[in-house]
Amino acid sequence: MTDSKLKKIIFASLMVAIGIVLSNFVSISYPPNSTIIRFGIGYLPLIIVSIILGPKIGLAAAIIQDVLGYFSYMLIFGFPSGPFFPGFTLNSILYGVIPGLIYHLKVWKGNFFIYFNIFLLVALFAFGIWSLIEVDYIIAIIEGRLGENMNFSPLFIYFLIGLGLAGILSGFVFIYLKRKEDDSSHRIIFSVIILQLIVTLVLTPLWVTILYKIPFVPQLPLRIIKTPLEVFIYSVLLIRLIKIFEHYKI
Repeated sequence: MTDSKLKKIIFASLMVAIGIVLSNFVSISYPPNSTIIRFGIGYLPLIIVSIILGPKIGLAAAIIQDVLGYFSYMLIFGFPSGPFFPGFTLNSILYGVIPGLIYHLKVWKGNFFIYFNIFLLVALFAFGIWSLIEVDYIIAIIEGRLGENMNFSPLFIYFLIGLGLAGILSGFVFIYLKRKEDDSSHRIIFSVIILQLIVTLVLTPLWVTILYKIPFVPQLPLRIIKTPLEVFIYSVLLIRLIKIFEHYKI
């Protein structure tokens, strides 16, 4: 085995280990120990592996992180975090494959990702404004139809929305400042937004519906609220970390 391959294996293994810790022990769920609403950056190491080492290694890392993370949680706490479900493994695979494909894509160079990111951020901003206007409606849906004894203060909802909108506005500023540079950062932002839309707003609530018979639509308001915030956090961390790892030629 060459030093280069060994280096890649060690780096991927380290990222998987960090991902397991972030997913199972650092993320915040509401209700506790559920998958209805979860805040965290557990998929961030998979995105890094996908971009730095490529989607093939990202695929393997995603499967290992999901399976090993599930059994690690059960080993440490003595009970599973929930039933093992391949749908969540698919979520991990998407995070381990899509960013690498987009980052290394040879077509759509130039301003494509800048313009598309602006379009997506405008859509997220519109969701945020709608959420500000319809806070009472959102709370009514959450508390009345999820059946999980979920109680939210309007102040808490406003706080989340405000953070998300601030993140989106920061995204617009970043895109403007980086408009003349290469599109690597814009590809990262695009990957994060697309994954959040597919996984957070479509697949995960679908899996929760299948597993726990919880209605699909009532899950969406809180997910819509938290999506801009997670897009901002993921994007800021990834852009910085990817530059560091590429500088040291991982």
